[in-house]
Amino acid sequence: MAPERVMSESSLTPTTVDRLLDAAIRLFSKRWYSEVSVADICRTAGVSNGIFYRYYRGKEAIFRELIERYLTLLSEALAGLDGYTGLDGLRRFIDCVFHITGHQRDLVSIFREGQYRFYEYERRLAQLYSGRLEQILGRRISPSEHIFLLAGTRFLAFRSVWNGANFDTGQILTIMTRGLFPDAPLQTESVFEGDITPPAMQLSRDTVQRLLQAGKALFGKRGYHDVNIHEITDAAQVGVGTFYNYFQSKEAFAEAVIELVSTEIRTFIRRNLRHDDHPALRELRGMLLFSFYITAIDRSCYNIVREGEFVVPDAVRRYYDAFESGYHHRAADFRDLDVGIAANFLMGLSHYLGLELLYDGNTNRAQHLINGLAGHLKHGIRMEDIQ
Repeated sequence: MAPERVMSESSLTPTTVDRLLDAAIRLFSKRWYSEVSVADICRTAGVSNGIFYRYYRGKEAIFRELIERYLTLLSEALAGLDGYTGLDGLRRFIDCVFHITGHQRDLVSIFREGQYRFYEYERRLAQLYSGRLEQILGRRISPSEHIFLLAGTRFLAFRSVWNGANFDTGQILTIMTRGLFPDAPLQTESVFEGDITPPAMQLSRDTVQRLLQAGKALFGKRGYHDVNIHEITDAAQVGVGTFYNYFQSKEAFAEAVIELVSTEIRTFIRRNLRHDDHPALRELRGMLLFSFYITAIDRSCYNIVREGEFVVPDAVRRYYDAFESGYHHRAADFRDLDVGIAANFLMGLSHYLGLELLYDGNTNRAQHLINGLAGHLKHGIRMEDIQ
């Protein structure tokens, strides 16, 4: 249901509302929510602030309406799959996800921030996708199946449209139906065994590290646009001039902060992996470690990367590329599959599992979900389960 406007639909002037919505799409798809004001929307639409408040109670109301518009378009696109089942239905489902991501890029961009700010919309989107998958498969799907079938596909669609990553419907379908590690053990005890070594504490840091750690803490808590350079240098106990000795601008500093986040997460995971485990078990433990990091060690890192998609998108692309590059050293693990596709599919599982646990608040679900994913990584969705 769309957010209630101040004026009823019948009393609106369509051209005025359309101009406001078009302006909001242009702004919210390119800039972080907190950076856009009602005055910005009105200026872009060519109307007065007073006109805006005749139709919307505030910025959040029009932002939510754009998310509702995307969910409506997605629902209509998925309805076009009526009657398609089995492998053909799955293939068309994958194509549908990529099609709407590419053709509704601006609204998808807005939704990606919306899922972060108002997680109920992510749950509604998940219900739309799950409902369609259940019709295609002719049965209910479990929470782990939902993540396996959707997370990799959604993440690959995002990486393809935003970062130019390679994708192939046939290979994604192969992963869904055959898995990635056919010789993987189903016993997952080693994934959860042993202590987790936290990140090392640095008692002394050089000037750059003090600046970066101060910026990371401030950006994570308040957001990039609400933090100024003076606050960063005060927190790092250095002068503003010192900041500019190392960074040309606040944007360049934000890029360095995202690189720091990437390094810290990957170092934590690498230190806590068991490198003699089967590749599937290493992958599952990596998912557990990533989820643990963003839920229990440093929740701010997720905020920083998501805001970075709007502020310094090239830095975020490099952030994901750094994770992907690790898989290219393990090409033999993925049979005849494209390593980039396999890598981004697995990265998507980690991303959406972490997102689910971050906002669900029930980290006890992690073991249940990972145990379910173990079977899917081994054999996918069994062919006999597809009607």
